[in-house]
Amino acid sequence: MATAKNSRNVCAATAAYNNPHELTRLLSSLENQNDSLNGLVVIDNSDDRYSLANQRIFNFYAKKYALARYYRTEKNIGSAGGFRRGMKIAHENDFDWVWLLDQDGAVSPTCLTELLKHTAKGDLLCPNIVGIPPRRISEPFVYVNNFLGGRCQASRCAPNCQIDTFGTHGVLISKKAIDTIGYYDDSLFFVGYEDFDYGYRAVQEGLVIFFAAGAEALHPSSLPTGKKLNILSEQLKRKIRPARIDYISYHPDEKPCSRTETKSILPFSQAYMESKYLSPWQFGIAIAYSGCNAVYHKILGEKKVCLKLTLRMYVKCLVHCQKKDWPYNHIEQLCREVLK
Repeated sequence: MATAKNSRNVCAATAAYNNPHELTRLLSSLENQNDSLNGLVVIDNSDDRYSLANQRIFNFYAKKYALARYYRTEKNIGSAGGFRRGMKIAHENDFDWVWLLDQDGAVSPTCLTELLKHTAKGDLLCPNIVGIPPRRISEPFVYVNNFLGGRCQASRCAPNCQIDTFGTHGVLISKKAIDTIGYYDDSLFFVGYEDFDYGYRAVQEGLVIFFAAGAEALHPSSLPTGKKLNILSEQLKRKIRPARIDYISYHPDEKPCSRTETKSILPFSQAYMESKYLSPWQFGIAIAYSGCNAVYHKILGEKKVCLKLTLRMYVKCLVHCQKKDWPYNHIEQLCREVLK
């Protein structure tokens, strides 16, 4: 059931990493938001040469907030760890809503006002994502799931509608949601998929994720300028595309199973998530689909694809999917188990 009260006490939280210019753009976009925004938390994962600049930027913008916290981490804890810590600070300070924002994004002047219009309709409220110039293609970070378990962008969702999961930037999360399912999971995720996991957890607990198209947030688009979406093709993909699990690929200079090497740990987090939320038959189809994708890239020689390790990862996760258990406390354990 959606949150009934129209709460107006909001704390913005972001995880910063090695880009003071992006942090400045984000924090400046919060300057003219709704008066309900009276908290700001910046969790800084940056290297030393960037953290001093980030702290100066934070201090410049922090003056207007009733609560403003800057926290420099001892090591890079990733987006999952950064957002988890930001959510925890906001929650412990009794904010009604925490507004999660990607460092490389920004928000329109009316974004928060538009989101708050829908507090009675959802427990997690998602804005419409618009590409940062020069890429102007709308690319919503909101998703629906088809019967095969495939996750597809809800780019043609009705102006305001309920959705299945979301991407982090701009999502407004209620205190009720945090009371119910807690924070982002930083033990099994580092950078990537922690937001999808949170969305799935929310839906499983009966919480409502609501897409508010009138609220616009800006984020770099992954689509090339001028590209047009094929509507028929997109509709077919929503109906029949299975979930896809990435393959394992390593380069000689990478450290296997290290969270500092995002690309090396990401496939394991994704495989964990899909094995947790898909049925065994859906996961089996996902393995077949993903295996063909891995072979395709191996044949093309585009990347160093480790087919044997990839298959081993798929099989281990399929076993856990069938048993509906997960024996690893953190994602590095699965990685080491597959690589040993």
